[in-house]
Amino acid sequence: MPSSLRASWLRTLPLVILVSLAPACRGGAGDGDEVRDLVRREAEAFSREDLGALAGIWSQDKGIVLFDVEPPGRFQGWETIGRLYRSFFDRVSDVRIDVSELRVDVDGPIALATYDWAMTGKMGEYALQDRGQATGIYRKEKDGWRLVHEHVSSLPPAGAAAPPEPRPASTPAPGAPAAARPAARPAPFPAASP
Repeated sequence: MPSSLRASWLRTLPLVILVSLAPACRGGAGDGDEVRDLVRREAEAFSREDLGALAGIWSQDKGIVLFDVEPPGRFQGWETIGRLYRSFFDRVSDVRIDVSELRVDVDGPIALATYDWAMTGKMGEYALQDRGQATGIYRKEKDGWRLVHEHVSSLPPAGAAAPPEPRPASTPAPGAPAAARPAARPAPFPAASP
């Protein structure tokens, strides 16, 4: 083999090896399936009000965080998150969580799951219906994938009217007298001259 060809081949060999190993480093299809299964198991455990199963899904690292709809909204560590769940389960019955539009992306030891959720149940004699979106971040730990961060947001009830469009501060309310109209303010930047 001529020396120039050998030198070229030796320069490209590391790139060929890196490209061939990249799929294994990013996480395989099995990892995505495992995370999808965790999302499903979390919804089932929540519907059964099963704190033990939920504890097995969440990492036990003290730095895990749940941003939830319920105030104060930020809960850190499984002990705090578990108390939040227990408090919620004590106030509701017949809870059911359904997950749809699940998407999972895996990058090495980190996975991101986004999904829509719908919850039904009862709070006393009142029907409980809520829906929203969630993002979960999972980390591959020594004993498998674990949830380390979850952000849950509620959406307005289906069919609810959209909030009114905000009016600029300088626009008077409809029907306001001319005197209530604010004076025009100069533009913050002068117009460019031709």
